[in-house]
Amino acid sequence: MWWRVGWIIVAFWLLSAHSLRYDQLVLMGLYALAPIGLFIKHPAVIRLLQAILCISVVVVWGTTAIDAVQMRIAHNAPWIRLAIIMGGVIFFSLGAVWIANGICRKPVLDEKQAL
Repeated sequence: MWWRVGWIIVAFWLLSAHSLRYDQLVLMGLYALAPIGLFIKHPAVIRLLQAILCISVVVVWGTTAIDAVQMRIAHNAPWIRLAIIMGGVIFFSLGAVWIANGICRKPVLDEKQAL
């Protein structure tokens, strides 16, 4: 389970670093401290973190990818590598949303483990 927590922390820290790049210090702090909620392990907190990541994928990474690619195309600069990198960041963040489901679920015991 530690790898799930690590993946989610990295996804939030990527958002934090992106916010720092644009001098959004309050947002940077919120993104950097959001993974502390993982230690509460209440399903509502995990769902809230998933919702924050999901919304951030669209609002932050989606708009950044579109704007950056359009800017590169307008300047006749290479843009395919940027689109691949941004796609990777988007899929990484969506993967963090998906694997957070494993934190919410309670482990199911096999018959062998129950005995």
